[in-house]
Amino acid sequence: MAMLALRIEFLTGVFMATDRHDATRRRPEWPPHPDRLFSALVAAAAALPEASEGNVPDAAEKALQWLAGQSWTDKGEVIAPQLHASPAHPRDAPDVYMPTNPHPSELPKSLTKKNGPGVVSDGNREKLQKVLPAYRARKALPIPAVVPEDPVVTFLWPVADPREHRDTLAAICACVTYLGRSRSLVRVTLDPDPPQPTHVPDPDGAIQLRVPGANRLKELKDTFLAERRPNPAPVQGYRCVADPAPSSEPIRSSFDRMYIFRPDPQDPALPAVAAPAAARAFRAGLMEAVAAAQTANNLPVQVPGIVKGAKGAPMCAFVALPFVHPRQRHADGSVKGLAVLVPKAARHDDRTMVALGLERLVSKGLQLPGVGRWHLKEVTDDTQAMRTLRRATWRGPSRYWTTAVPMRFGHVPKPGNGGEAGVILDSLRRAGVDPDDVLEITVGRHSPLHGAPPSWAFKPRRNAPDEGPPPPPPAPCHRAVRPTGGRPPSDRRRAFPRPWPDAPPGGGLTA
Repeated sequence: MAMLALRIEFLTGVFMATDRHDATRRRPEWPPHPDRLFSALVAAAAALPEASEGNVPDAAEKALQWLAGQSWTDKGEVIAPQLHASPAHPRDAPDVYMPTNPHPSELPKSLTKKNGPGVVSDGNREKLQKVLPAYRARKALPIPAVVPEDPVVTFLWPVADPREHRDTLAAICACVTYLGRSRSLVRVTLDPDPPQPTHVPDPDGAIQLRVPGANRLKELKDTFLAERRPNPAPVQGYRCVADPAPSSEPIRSSFDRMYIFRPDPQDPALPAVAAPAAARAFRAGLMEAVAAAQTANNLPVQVPGIVKGAKGAPMCAFVALPFVHPRQRHADGSVKGLAVLVPKAARHDDRTMVALGLERLVSKGLQLPGVGRWHLKEVTDDTQAMRTLRRATWRGPSRYWTTAVPMRFGHVPKPGNGGEAGVILDSLRRAGVDPDDVLEITVGRHSPLHGAPPSWAFKPRRNAPDEGPPPPPPAPCHRAVRPTGGRPPSDRRRAFPRPWPDAPPGGGLTA
């Protein structure tokens, strides 16, 4: 059976690359991300002898375009590349103090005197001296690195037939000289007899690796011509083959589409306690935008029930996304964006109206009462955004859950019916979760997440007749639930989960 395998040998026995998701830039990357290898192949293709002025030759472009398409199925699922990588150990090394780069305003525009060509003025001589590395201030630069037990990593595409592009890919691989930092020297070859993989794609895997999409080559070329840094490729879940596979099928969410929007950096900031009001304003703004879009398209004005609420019908969930984190103490709880989740049971016509309303809301902006206007921009999977604004942070199966803002109960807790835990179980039951799958429920006034205010910081609310029916119950968890907050209840429920990949037990995240 034909397959493609690329063997990367680290010639110095060290791999130097920074984990892009580490704010301190001190954590090394391991294993190497597939997108890092693909970027190195694109750069090597531009260095081929037949390349001109950095352009990728036609044969190399076809081979790279073919390679980028081998990682995905027609349904958008990641199937490759698989990886064979040994365990690696971080290398301890002191920081390197490097001269800081000069700002363009520090560079003298003209060095010579007007009346004396070739003669540098004293003032310009001082300016020139300040930009020389020997006179620049030095700043600590961490260089994270790992020492793998086996200095060879293999990327495998088990169902790819490379016979048409084998020679071209071999020529490109021969031009790859480093991976990660320029001092991380490598030799890349095609491996005719690859080892078994140690890491395989898995949507529920705890290892997050960047995988290039089908249009990654065009994106890299466009950003290079524009002299900009490319955005990182979207991350995909991987798991070690030695890890046990999930023992059961995880319970799925009742929502299937999540639209995320972020404000302009110049828009007014909102604290976490404003999250309920922001969500209400978002819902009201979408209702107005849907009606305006229907009027503009000569359609009868009728806001879909999934937006305004209808008895017995599924309803969209409107949420504000606060900056909270199970470990990062600098998380301040400020609202970084808004999201709307569309239920799976929504009709196609209703989905279309929601999309039209969101499009109009993005073009016109969202008015927040007493605050100002937010100029929204949609955050897609290809958008470089903070973790709070990624779908993967809030959606998917998890063993542990907690709320980022206090939970609003659907009815008054009664001790004879289980109290607060009973209300939460009722919500989960309506979402299709078997109560026997819930191991423990803990209710308190404090969230374990940094940046999440205590429950008493939020204004108590009650269901009102003009608000329509209660919002949908929390999306289901895998096995255990740990919501926090309770008395006093806040606005509407927020339980749109996703496992925080490296969260400690009890530190999963929902909002």
